[in-house]
Amino acid sequence: VLLDVQDRKEKILFFDGEPHFEVKFIRRAVADDPNLQLVLLQRTTETKFFRVMVDSGDELAAGFPKTRDELFSYRGLILGSIEASAFTGDQLRMISDFADRRGGGLMMIGGRRAFAEGGYAGTPVADALPVVLESKQPESNMRLQVAPTRAGQSHPVTQIEKTEEGSVKRWGELPAVLSVNPIRQVKPG
Repeated sequence: VLLDVQDRKEKILFFDGEPHFEVKFIRRAVADDPNLQLVLLQRTTETKFFRVMVDSGDELAAGFPKTRDELFSYRGLILGSIEASAFTGDQLRMISDFADRRGGGLMMIGGRRAFAEGGYAGTPVADALPVVLESKQPESNMRLQVAPTRAGQSHPVTQIEKTEEGSVKRWGELPAVLSVNPIRQVKPG
């Protein structure tokens, strides 16, 4: 495979509807990379937005891009906990086209306003995702008991006690975690 590596700065737009710890960690992870610019757009009220790392005072001043040219100037798009109703129908189609036609990277981070809980089922964005979003709202706050697989039980990362047997026992005693965005089906391919 022939790769054409270009030394240029790629802009990634991260749009979120509420504060998340993920923003801090993602910003920290790319801070030393001269080829990435993480532009943060966070909704603070229905008509006001907090913007970080924009190139100019008017970039994203009115919120999420309203034209293809504006959106397609980014290389990647991260959608945080932002509901589908925050976008117009044209913007939802633009997001799908951003991934499908432009070849931009699209990532959705879970949250109470993401995936099916955010109303994305049946939208063009749902078509662009590699998972199936259920049209009916899944049971929210579903409790999951998490434990490593048999192979994972012996891995050093999952050792939470001094011995493997102690770790297996301890994993069974841990409280259940809440799942906000249950995904039950992956699309073929």
